[in-house]
Amino acid sequence: MSRPRLLLLQSSAELYGSDRTMLNALPELVETFDVTLAVARDGPAAERARVIGADVVVVPDFAIRRSNFRPLGLVPWLARIARAVLRLRRLHRRRRFDVIYTNTLTPSMIGPLLRLVWRVPNLLHVHESPEANAAVRRVIFLAIRAGTDVVVCNSEATRTYVIANGPALADRSVVVHNGIDLPEPTDPPTPADRLRITCVGRIHPKKGQWVLVEAAEALVRDGIQVELHFYGDHLPQHQSIRDDLLRQVDEAGLAKCVTWHGFVDDTAAMYRDRDIAVVPSVMPEEFSLVCVEAQSMRLPVIATGPGGASEVIVDGETGLIVPPDDAAALTKALASLADDPDRRATMGALGRERMEALFSRAPFGQRMRDLCLETARLDR
Repeated sequence: MSRPRLLLLQSSAELYGSDRTMLNALPELVETFDVTLAVARDGPAAERARVIGADVVVVPDFAIRRSNFRPLGLVPWLARIARAVLRLRRLHRRRRFDVIYTNTLTPSMIGPLLRLVWRVPNLLHVHESPEANAAVRRVIFLAIRAGTDVVVCNSEATRTYVIANGPALADRSVVVHNGIDLPEPTDPPTPADRLRITCVGRIHPKKGQWVLVEAAEALVRDGIQVELHFYGDHLPQHQSIRDDLLRQVDEAGLAKCVTWHGFVDDTAAMYRDRDIAVVPSVMPEEFSLVCVEAQSMRLPVIATGPGGASEVIVDGETGLIVPPDDAAALTKALASLADDPDRRATMGALGRERMEALFSRAPFGQRMRDLCLETARLDR
């Protein structure tokens, strides 16, 4: 008997949040389905998907981007969607997909379209709550309502966003927290005369690295020495943010305290020999894999909330939640842990236990596989 066939729509093939989440679900999906990954551009995540066992096809870029809704962007985008649909229709004629798995909101126009044309059930996995204007959000959620059978949200915070924009989706929405292959924690770092802080995340208007720099400057003024380690690259359109950060660090006299590592494809390396991880997002994270990674490495985490991070961190036990875009609150939280290595160690140990219980990869992959089977109306 032939195996059911799954079409996985993915707009990017890098190794950031939604790309890694897709890869974390893929082993269990390929155990049950013949998986075809249709990606808008090739990249390292696509290569890893091939190794895991998916068939990867690259189609014209169908992703929703802000530039698509400008006068000069709309027609080319619609033309790319048309070409992508034609390419996927040829695949569907040969393979007859049983279910569509649309990963993230960025391909959320093409997934519902294929569902309506092919009459194949569509599962949408939402990882983000973009700040698009009201008209764009209305179009997106009308498409989701018309052409989506199940909406998987990575947190209650994300589900709240989905329902606020599409109340009719409440009965179709379910929360599944992301899971990862938990890295093995290393030995505790040797004591140091400075607080070693890691901040993992692409340089982006949402991520708030500048708030952490401001907090670090305040700590140094108060006599607390720090090391800041930033991990993550930036898109070309965010070069000005990177330039502003470099200028801010220089003007604060922190140049010798800050290391810019860029993108690093080694989870453990980003947290090894650090005392604390900070997620200083100026808009609360929908989930935050960084919070899972850091706690799995026995690091306490300070993150902004409420939001998805509040569902990963137990405030006061495995880390601390502070308001977004509040350098004073972040400074106070960092200072409270700076001279208390025993508290940091206790938080780190409790965080590791929590990650093992709730956020490991295999149960996440199994849940996603079961939801895809249920969406396809196939027996497990």
